[in-house]
Amino acid sequence: MSNRHSGLSLLALGIALVITILCFLNSCTSNSPRVNDKSTLAEISSTGRLKVGYLIFPPTTTKNPSTGELGGHHVETIKEIARLNKWKLEFIETDWANFSAGLNSHRFDVSIVPTFVTVPRALSVYFTRPLFFAGNSAVVRINDRRFTNIQSVDQSEVVVAVTQGEAGDEYARANFKQAKITRYSGGDQSLAFQAVISGRADIALGDAYVTSQFVKANSTQVKDLFAESPYNLTPVSWAVRRGDDELLNFLNSSLDAFDYQGKLLEWERKAGANWLHLKKVWEFSKN
Repeated sequence: MSNRHSGLSLLALGIALVITILCFLNSCTSNSPRVNDKSTLAEISSTGRLKVGYLIFPPTTTKNPSTGELGGHHVETIKEIARLNKWKLEFIETDWANFSAGLNSHRFDVSIVPTFVTVPRALSVYFTRPLFFAGNSAVVRINDRRFTNIQSVDQSEVVVAVTQGEAGDEYARANFKQAKITRYSGGDQSLAFQAVISGRADIALGDAYVTSQFVKANSTQVKDLFAESPYNLTPVSWAVRRGDDELLNFLNSSLDAFDYQGKLLEWERKAGANWLHLKKVWEFSKN
C-alpha cells in the first residue's frame, strides 16, 4: 500500500508541477509584449509616417483659409522633426476634450495641441517637457467691476462660459462650487468669449494669450480681467499615449536640441508668439 500511495503522490506532484509550469508560461505570454510587437516609435520609423493630432490655435497652429496649409510654431517644430527623420506627416484635427481619446485609440501618435499640463490629464497621457509656460485670464464686459480676483467669480448669480476640455473648464470644475458653468464644445475659445458680449455669460475663462487677442479685437465691449497677472501659470506641452516611453524620450530629446540651438525661439518669433517672459520663468525654475 505504501508503494501505491507513494506512486500516487508522485503522480499528483508531477501533475501539479506541470499545471504550475503551464500557468506560469501562459502568464508570461499574456502579460509580456510579444517579440514581434513594435513600439510606436519603431512603427513610425518602419512605416515612415507620423500621425499628428492638432487643433487650430494661433500662434502655435494656424490654417490658411485658402490653401488649408497648416502653420505656426508647433507645426514648424513637428515638421522639422519629421524632415530630419525623413518621415511623412499626417495631420488629424482634434480638440481639447478629445485629444487624449485620439491618442489612446491610435487615431494619432502625438498630439501637438498646446495643452496645459494638469494632474487629471496626466492620468490619461504622457506629457513632453514644456514648450513654454502660459497662464489663464478672463473676458468680462468693459464696465463690469464685480470681480477683483479669480476667487470672486464663484458666486451663485454668476454665469461662467468655458471651452469644454480647455484649462479654464478644468479650473472651473475644480474650484467653482456656486457659479453656473456653461460649456462650449470644440477648439474655438472665442465662442465662450462671445457669450459675454451677447449677455449669455457674465465672464468667460480662457488662456491668457487668446484672451488678450480677443480683447484687442473687441476693446470697446470687453476687457481682459487678469491681463497684468494671469492666474494658474502652467506648463504647455505636447502629449503621447501612456506607455509610449520611447517616443516620449525621443520627442523630449528633439525639443531639447531645438531649444539649445535657439530654433524654438526662432519659430515662436516668426509666428508672432510672445512667450519669452514665460520662458524666463521656466529657466528660473530649472536653476
